[in-house]
Amino acid sequence: MNRIPTPIVRTLAAAAALTTLLVAGVQAQDTAADALPSTDSAKPKEPLPLWEIGLVGIAAYQPAYPGSDQDFARLRVLPFGIYRGSLIRADGNGIGLRALHTPRFEWDLSGSGAFGSSANSVHAREGMPSIGTLIEIGPALKVNLGDLVNAGSDPHRTQLEIPVRAVFDVSNSFAHRGWTFEPRLSHTAWTGERFALVVSASALFGDRTLNHLYYGVDAPYATPDRPAYDASAGLVASRLSASLRHRIGPTLRLQYFAQVETVRGAANEASPLVRSKQDAGIGVSLIWGAWHSSESGVE
Repeated sequence: MNRIPTPIVRTLAAAAALTTLLVAGVQAQDTAADALPSTDSAKPKEPLPLWEIGLVGIAAYQPAYPGSDQDFARLRVLPFGIYRGSLIRADGNGIGLRALHTPRFEWDLSGSGAFGSSANSVHAREGMPSIGTLIEIGPALKVNLGDLVNAGSDPHRTQLEIPVRAVFDVSNSFAHRGWTFEPRLSHTAWTGERFALVVSASALFGDRTLNHLYYGVDAPYATPDRPAYDASAGLVASRLSASLRHRIGPTLRLQYFAQVETVRGAANEASPLVRSKQDAGIGVSLIWGAWHSSESGVE
């Protein structure tokens, strides 16, 4: 295999990693879970390569937006890039400079995303502007709590992530769509030689701009069944999720994920666009590092 110069690899990996943020629900290819020792085998896990460039395929069945009463099947195949350096990182846990990395605290960039939904397909939004494909990126503080929950456990086994992210609309020249704050507590419940089960709970908050995109109804789009509504900042949804990761090999990984969420108690629960108080989504992703280094990365 021809080797690609490291500076080019870093640039390509960081740019391609942004693409994978388009996938809602696949925010948890957590390298922390990959790095944890197995709980049922003394055999060490095979180290992951320093860099990978390849493809990720995602199939999901999810609601159009939190509070929607319609679910849609989604299928995407996207490029991705990963770089597991000691200072520069571009992976499922973050993108950018590892400004702080201790057994207790980590500080880097994090990302998430959500599929778009056409107003022509969502009955509640008929005639309104569509919700574009959104990506979120911003700084995140991660606090590793595993050894506090269970003495002697790896600190990364339980992690509190506190991110603040800017939201951009990929479908509209990356127009800014507001801000989110989504504190998330995750726990690696079980690890095997090639498997890891991670469960998490989070609460998604949005500013007024983002929440109005989801739940606001401007006067020109009001109807007798959909009165005008001015959305406010605050809680969007509360979520519980689980993912089962299967490391088929160093550069081939499979992940099953499921999520339930509720808008009960949310800031815009009274919006006429909220047609269901709770919903669920499921999906699977296949990550293939078609090109990768022979050198191992830094966990």
